[in-house]
Amino acid sequence: MQTTTSPQLTSGNPAFSSDAYQQTLATSTPATVSVGGVSIKTLTLLVVVVAGGAWGWASATTPVGTDVGQGYANTTVTIPGGFWLASFGALFVGIWVSMNPRRAAIGGIVYALLEGYVLGAISAMYDAQTEGIVGAAIVSTVCVFAAALFLYVTRIIRPTRKMAFGVTAAIGGLCLLYMMVGLLSLFNWSWLYSEQFQAIGAVISGLAVILAALSLTLDFAQIERAVESGAPKELEWYFGYGLMVTLIWLYITLLRLLAYLGRNR
Repeated sequence: MQTTTSPQLTSGNPAFSSDAYQQTLATSTPATVSVGGVSIKTLTLLVVVVAGGAWGWASATTPVGTDVGQGYANTTVTIPGGFWLASFGALFVGIWVSMNPRRAAIGGIVYALLEGYVLGAISAMYDAQTEGIVGAAIVSTVCVFAAALFLYVTRIIRPTRKMAFGVTAAIGGLCLLYMMVGLLSLFNWSWLYSEQFQAIGAVISGLAVILAALSLTLDFAQIERAVESGAPKELEWYFGYGLMVTLIWLYITLLRLLAYLGRNR
């Protein structure tokens, strides 16, 4: 049987025609996931979240016409017109990305912008009720992330299959609880502001913070496993997207916890 080979492409550029370049090209391996690459992608997405947050904050706050002194009396906070559109848009994009991790490069940026807009509006509302709570939540989020990273790097916490199953089951139960509370609030929302619910809400939020921290250690384990196995470099966007989602959840949970603690004083 006669076989044919396709002609080798050549370039007029001497640098691309050299024997050294051709040998390097022949022996090179595809780029793989690296910790540095995931870190850069994560930071990029978080910058987009902050930009979207500034947009949402500005859309939710409106300066009052008259000067009534310093403080929040100078500002009116309302739900912006695109709040629900951005919320459902972020949900749709999140599902779209989860169905195919290769979409995370584009989908992750769109999700970060939409979710940032929603977070900005929510943060403005919380900050109008308790001055300085947003800054405290941001600092707390960074501290929890650093603590989770330290516990993972030092191997004080070692993620296992049982741990992953337990965290996933607990998160599922927490989501069902949130859904039940949301449905009950449609019929009678006044009990949400009772002292009993505030105390229960603080405990649940505290447990959610622990779950979010454990989720971060599971994310770190997934990234380390991908680096060791030589996963394709394009998955760095997906890992960055996953870390961003966990950090957003952690921030919202801490915001709620600080709000409950502030009301119970």
